[in-house]
Amino acid sequence: MHCSSISMQKIKDNFVTALSRGISILEAFDEANPELGITQIARKVGLSKTTTFRLVQTLVVLRYLVLSSENKYRLGPRVLSLGFNVLQTLDLKTIAAPHLQSLSKECHETVNMAVLDEYELVYIERIKTQQIVNINLHVGSRLPLYNTAMGRALLAYQPEPWLRDYIVRMAKDTDALPHLDKNGQKLRTLLETVRMKKYAVNNEDLVKGLRSIAAPVRNGRGEVVAAVNIAVPSVRVTVKGLESTFAPQLLSTVQTISEVLGFRGDEGAFRPAV
Repeated sequence: MHCSSISMQKIKDNFVTALSRGISILEAFDEANPELGITQIARKVGLSKTTTFRLVQTLVVLRYLVLSSENKYRLGPRVLSLGFNVLQTLDLKTIAAPHLQSLSKECHETVNMAVLDEYELVYIERIKTQQIVNINLHVGSRLPLYNTAMGRALLAYQPEPWLRDYIVRMAKDTDALPHLDKNGQKLRTLLETVRMKKYAVNNEDLVKGLRSIAAPVRNGRGEVVAAVNIAVPSVRVTVKGLESTFAPQLLSTVQTISEVLGFRGDEGAFRPAV
């Protein structure tokens, strides 16, 4: 009994109040309150607004919180990655789904995620809005790589032997030839641009009336394991507008998903070329 009392007293003596308050702030965010302002956070944790603001700014610098729209904050990718050892047992779709939903809500456009399956891409998630061009795509749909934004985002980071084999195979496909030319140089030049910009663009290459922008998702080993796109009717946005409006939102989303998957590489991997 005496030993327990001493141990408890030691714990109390070493208790760090500031750390406890910081954790309380993180715990204030939940499914019902994904975004909170300083006043709301202060009320939930029982601290003054001044103290709350200082703690929140520290958490922002450490990337446990990020500033969202309208002077509100939300959990950042770093706090999400704390649970990576648990999350890695979940499938990619489960991990990515809430971030794809948020992206679609933020940009008011259709958002998709696809993975590479041999020499095609396969849709594993589709957040559809009413504004999309009527194209019959769903989870499980397969599309070519060479004429889609997600396909190009996946192609751009494949090993050279694989890419060489892909070009040889596609050279036998008459539909693919306009996008590859005889030796595949046209496609290679396009993929160099994708790697430079950190995203790929589809300018009505797949379907007339549809433009899209896509970027790759990486895992903890830095490997590209998926691609995410934003699809927009071409009557509402030019290619330039597509890039300037949606590239930052898209790159932020794939960075977040990648970090939750354990990616700890160069942050420049998700920063577009100036």
